[in-house]
Amino acid sequence: MATGTYSHLRRASQRTQETENLLARYPRLSEQELARLIEIFPTLPPIDKAVIAADERLSGKLAAFYRDHGDKLYPSLAALSLLLFLPITAAAAALWWLFG
Repeated sequence: MATGTYSHLRRASQRTQETENLLARYPRLSEQELARLIEIFPTLPPIDKAVIAADERLSGKLAAFYRDHGDKLYPSLAALSLLLFLPITAAAAALWWLFG
């Protein structure tokens, strides 16, 4: 079990352990547990996601989780647009103020 070994060596965070426990039971999760998994999975470090994906016990469940809920794991296009719009607007205003 790759995740168990990795978790033991690295002292996986509580979020990572919680994610592994929830994925191990996926899709038999309550609505609250599923919402929690959707909330915490995007915040995991990439190395932890890679180790979970490599774990033969969890990889199939992770694939099913992505298939069923992958659209909820990434920010929406509107949120990304807003995140890009604000710095561009601030930079344009600063340039206008400096050179205007």
